[in-house]
Amino acid sequence: MLLDLHCHSTFSDGTLSPKQLVKKAKNLGIKMFSITDHDTINGQDEAIKFANKIGLKYIAGVEINAEFPTLMDVLGYNIDINNDYLRTILEIIYNKRIERNKLMINLLKKEGFKIDIEDLEGVSLNTIGRPHIARILLKKGYGTSVSQIIETYLTRGKKCYIERFKFSPKKTIQAIKKAGGIAVLAHPKKLRLSNIQLELLINELKDYGLDGVECFHYSSDPHYTNFLIDLTRKNGLLVTAGSDFHGSNKPYVSLGVYVENFVIQDTINYFVTNYYKKS
Repeated sequence: MLLDLHCHSTFSDGTLSPKQLVKKAKNLGIKMFSITDHDTINGQDEAIKFANKIGLKYIAGVEINAEFPTLMDVLGYNIDINNDYLRTILEIIYNKRIERNKLMINLLKKEGFKIDIEDLEGVSLNTIGRPHIARILLKKGYGTSVSQIIETYLTRGKKCYIERFKFSPKKTIQAIKKAGGIAVLAHPKKLRLSNIQLELLINELKDYGLDGVECFHYSSDPHYTNFLIDLTRKNGLLVTAGSDFHGSNKPYVSLGVYVENFVIQDTINYFVTNYYKKS
C-alpha cells in the first residue's frame, strides 16, 4: 500500500501548498494521506476540503515538538481542528517562535549580518523557523547553502542559536488527545537512543496516552524499521509510516511510502472505524 502520514506544506517549512500536496498524493496513487505541519493546523481546512473534492482519504494532522534532550516530535492524527485547547497550545508555541526569531536575528545582526525581522514577512503562511532565516541569508549572499548556514550559525552550540520553547511530552500528547486525536512518536531514530532507552521511553509515553510509533521514515534503515515494528507491536501500539516530505527543502525525500498491507493493517482499521465512517 502506498500511503503517507507525514509531510509538510507552505504553512510550515514545505514548498507546496496543502492543495498541491493533496493533488500530488492523489496523482501518485497514495491511498491514505496526512499533512502534518510543524506546530500549526492552519492548512488543514484547505487540505480537507480539496481531499474531499477529489476523493482522497485524508487524515487531519499536526507535528508538535516536545521537550527532550534531543529532537522529539509527536504527530497527532484525526484531530478536531476546531478544538480550543489544541488551538491555544499551538498559539502559545507560535508566539514563542516569534520571540525566538527576533532573538536569533538580533544575534545575527551582532555578527555583522544585514538582516531584520521585517525580512521574514511573507516567507511562510504560518510557521517561521531557522530554514526560513537561513534562506533569506542565502539570498543576501551569505553562505553556500541553507544547511551550511544553519550548521554554522543556527545550530545548538553556535553563536546565533536560541533554544525553542517546547511543552513536555506529557502535555503535548494530552493536547492531541483532548482534540480527539491519536498521538504518534515521530521518527524515533532521530532521538539517538539505544534500543533499551527507546523501549523505556515508549513505556513512559504510553502512560501519557501514546497510541503509535512512526516505524517507516527515511531516517531508519530496514533493520531498524523491523526493530521498531516489533517494539511497537510488543507494546500494543499502531505502526505508522511517513515520508517527511518538504518539497524542494528536502529534495532527497519523495512523497509516499510503500508498506505491506499486513504491517499497517491495524492502523488502516483504526482510521476506517474511527474516521471514514463518520465522514
